[in-house]
Amino acid sequence: MIVFIALILVAAVASTIIISTIEDLQQDNEDTSSDAINHIANKVVMDSAFVSFSGSSDCTATLYQHSGFGGWSATYTVGDYSNVPNSVGGTFLDPDGDGNEEAFSDDATTIKVDDGCEIIMYNGNDFGSGGVPGGQTAWSARLGAGDHSLDDINEKARPQNCGGTSCNDQISSIKVLGFELELIMKISAGSDNIKAGDISWAASCSDGTTANIDSENITFSGSSFIDGTDTLGQENNFIWSEELPSQSMFKVEATLGQCSPQIGDQIEMYIHVHQGASTYYLLNIRSLDRGNDLMFNS
Repeated sequence: MIVFIALILVAAVASTIIISTIEDLQQDNEDTSSDAINHIANKVVMDSAFVSFSGSSDCTATLYQHSGFGGWSATYTVGDYSNVPNSVGGTFLDPDGDGNEEAFSDDATTIKVDDGCEIIMYNGNDFGSGGVPGGQTAWSARLGAGDHSLDDINEKARPQNCGGTSCNDQISSIKVLGFELELIMKISAGSDNIKAGDISWAASCSDGTTANIDSENITFSGSSFIDGTDTLGQENNFIWSEELPSQSMFKVEATLGQCSPQIGDQIEMYIHVHQGASTYYLLNIRSLDRGNDLMFNS
């Protein structure tokens, strides 16, 4: 009798383990299925790729501490300069990557930009993508060739006057443009809301012997809805945490530092969503005129 009762208990325990295992497998299958659906559904497509700037590869810009172009100065060549070293080791504080800091964060007032060149300056040491120091409004200012006073920066800033009374002593990252595209993107139908920080682009080009790649998250490169606003309706770029709704259209500034395309070249463009899908486009360079849509020519 005791043996019989023991056998019943063993059978009951075994049944419980089997049921629990089946439930775990079902949950794992559901999680895997959900991940697969997200991988297919969460996608960003590109509608257009406009040439927004095609400058010289030897462009430079010099940032100055004071009005009248006085105080310390730091010179930047084509590339992106933040708190993270770029492809040649340069940062905002040490643009030439020689280990000596020429610039200081939140301490500049004026800038000189070479002829035929353009720059974009930002507060926040990561191009404003993750927010900015307490009390400041995230802003960016795009400037062409010339000697630019603080008044010029205030006027060109988005929002104007950097959301306050002045942009003075707020610059912490900068881009000197070589070749830039304005990418028009759309959250694909059927996608969930996608966080701006989960979207990135990559451009690959080749001169026949070596391949060069530029890649950036859209919040680092600069992005907003088509009318230039963020998800709060303010005239500003997206930051990392903002969620973009399904089928919304937005624009992205894609600065190419490694690729300097010429007419006849091709650019392979990839748009990737973290834990989502990737899309691929082949852009044929048939014109470098500003406003030319490379998607239309491809």
